[in-house]
This record gives sequence, C-alpha cells and structure tokens, in this order.
Amino acid sequence: MVRVFVVEDHPLMRDMLSEFLATEEGIEVVGVVESAEAALERLPDPLPDLFLIDMSLPGMSGIELLRQLREREPGSCCAMLSGHGEKHYVEQALNAGARGYILKGEPDELPLAIQRISHGERFVSHELQR
Repeated sequence: MVRVFVVEDHPLMRDMLSEFLATEEGIEVVGVVESAEAALERLPDPLPDLFLIDMSLPGMSGIELLRQLREREPGSCCAMLSGHGEKHYVEQALNAGARGYILKGEPDELPLAIQRISHGERFVSHELQR
C-alpha cells in the first residue's frame, strides 16, 4: 500500500485527486492540504511514502516545499503535479529532488506514476518525453 500526502491549492482539484486516488487499489491518501505551509505544519507521523505536490502553490511554491521537505526529511519521496509542460519546469523540479513530474491533464498516468515513484523509479509524464 502506497501512502500518499496531497498538497493542492485548488479545492475542486484537491477533492477530485483525493476521491480518485481513494478508489485506486494499492494507494491510500493519508493527508490532503491546501498549501505548502499547511503541509509543513501537518506532516504526518510516520511520513507518507509519497508527497504529491502541486507545482504552483500560493505563498511558498511547490519547488520550495520540495526543497524544505528534502532538507527536513532527507528520505522523503516527492513528485510534482503540474499543469506546466515546459521543459524548464520539469528540470527545475527534478533538480530540486522530485522523483517524478506528472501533468495534471493525464489522470490515467497518475496511479502508475505513484506506484513507480514510490518504488524508487523516476517518472515523467509520457507527453513530456516526446
């Protein structure tokens, strides 16, 4: 069972993600928050297997949250969820320590990405690999 903690600022997307992931076999949503600041305040114990982080958060960005999580919890596993498909966003996330970069417009990839990333693989949405 892969335990996932979701950080997403848009209420509708947050609800859709948590409901969708809750229906997927082998995935358990252990937390859902609306901001990077809330994520840092409400870190679950034990840590989840994967932090799924929106790239564009208000206040502290998803990239900055990723950096802080990796600094505070070096073993934490993080993946960026984004609507941005430009190469520099992908590179920025991977260089900051993300193990994956998943496009929001590709919901069919999400369960596969979560499984692969949580098992130590890197994952970049197929559309970005072209």
